[in-house]
Amino acid sequence: MITGGLLVFAVLLAVLAPRVIEGDWSVRAPRLAVFAWQATSAGVVLATVLAGLTFLAPATAVSEGLAAVLDACAATIASVYSSPGRLPAILAGFLLAGLVPLRLCWVAVRSGLRDGRSRRRLQSSVLMGARHEPELGALVVESQEVAAFCVPGRHKAVVLTSAAVATLSDEELAGVLAHERAHLHGRHHLAVGGARMLARAFPGVPLFGRATGGIEQLVELLADDAAARQVHRVEVASALVTLAGMRAPSTALAAAQGVGALRVTRLLRPAAPIGALPRVAAITVAVLAVGGPIMLAAWPLLAATSSGLCVLPGAGWS
Repeated sequence: MITGGLLVFAVLLAVLAPRVIEGDWSVRAPRLAVFAWQATSAGVVLATVLAGLTFLAPATAVSEGLAAVLDACAATIASVYSSPGRLPAILAGFLLAGLVPLRLCWVAVRSGLRDGRSRRRLQSSVLMGARHEPELGALVVESQEVAAFCVPGRHKAVVLTSAAVATLSDEELAGVLAHERAHLHGRHHLAVGGARMLARAFPGVPLFGRATGGIEQLVELLADDAAARQVHRVEVASALVTLAGMRAPSTALAAAQGVGALRVTRLLRPAAPIGALPRVAAITVAVLAVGGPIMLAAWPLLAATSSGLCVLPGAGWS
């Protein structure tokens, strides 16, 4: 029963959550929407892994030498978790509880190594000839293409092309620099990288692909907002239009990445932020996306404890 509930929870979360998160409210509260995507993705993975563990729970034998109260506790929990056909259940448990985390770890290691190699190639091929401009607090690369991006990581830096410095006005340039520094300060590459990792690990799950696209756009909105707090919104929007169509390395976060009518319109005609009640509701739902699987998986233990058949350590004896 618990296993089925966890799997149903994961499926419903994967199907329904994108429809809610991709609503108009996410553009008005991008930070909260990023948290919602992350919580939803984590909840689906957690529910799947816990479902596998509940498949395996009955396979854990309890020694006959234990005290009677512990035998009763184990029997109560096992009766809730039990399902017919133990071998298929055990195999399914190992598949969900074992292979899913292993796949995630494998893809995480490969992604980390690949991104590290890409950053080293970028530093050796592009940034090696860049000159540091103290007044801008950025590196400038000689190029006829107008571009601006940031390179996260240990040797983080904001990079501009000489054409961008020559083309953008002082205010536009200040907005672009504020945008890129917001990416670095907010460690947006970690949010984007985590979403991409899940999409690579489980390409058959549409939720993770949609979460990747959503988070990539939302971090740009967050950086736009940070820039608009320092420079007039019109100047930031103008800089985005000037930089539209630029190309940046895959490991970098570019100012004009995903630029379109949404970002420009949002800067020129900012919408009112969402109210306190919808914000609290969104946070609560996001927390339940992660806490729900844990509560479902722990229900048999809680039921056994409340029935008096199982006494938790430190609870004392009556």
